[in-house]
Amino acid sequence: MPAKRRMKARKQPLQQRSRETVAVILEAAARVLEQRGLEGYNTNAVAERGGISVGSVYQYFPNKDALTLALIARFEDALLAKVRDAVTASEGKSLTASLNLIIRAQLEAHAERAGLNRILETEEDRLRPASSDSSAASELKELVAALLARHRRQIARPVDDEIIEDLIVISRAMVDHALQQDLSHAAANRRVLRAIEGYLFGPHRDH
Repeated sequence: MPAKRRMKARKQPLQQRSRETVAVILEAAARVLEQRGLEGYNTNAVAERGGISVGSVYQYFPNKDALTLALIARFEDALLAKVRDAVTASEGKSLTASLNLIIRAQLEAHAERAGLNRILETEEDRLRPASSDSSAASELKELVAALLARHRRQIARPVDDEIIEDLIVISRAMVDHALQQDLSHAAANRRVLRAIEGYLFGPHRDH
């Protein structure tokens, strides 16, 4: 079986009991990563931490990489929910105020279980070739595009897919760096905003 397929969940939990079992498995996986790191992370450890059989884990996830991808997807969904709320709250506000809300949402999402999220960031880089763009990632781009469209006249460069992707990469990388450096949210917000506004409002040159 191709590696790409091996890292997908074996089946989607449709019944309430199945969804509860998957939730237990994912939370157990998260706690193992938090407490033992990648070196102590395996399906046996997850089963033990969750108080279930390893067979129950394999019923839904073929290996630990599939589990990790599910944890990454869970984080992306949580991040998306915060950004969605921020974009809604930014209606009628200035571009700077709107960007501040988006940055704050990112910082809050990453700060929750920061140790776990740092591990997931590293693993996402390793596993990304085996996973396609998620619906959460696509919606995030749409939200950023909608926000920028409101303020198109203030932006010094054309707003296209490349600009949107650049902004997401810049903000994500700087948020990660800020958390690794243990910066306060105020300091992190200020630095991320400065980078984003410099990119949006700076001179545009085609190469």
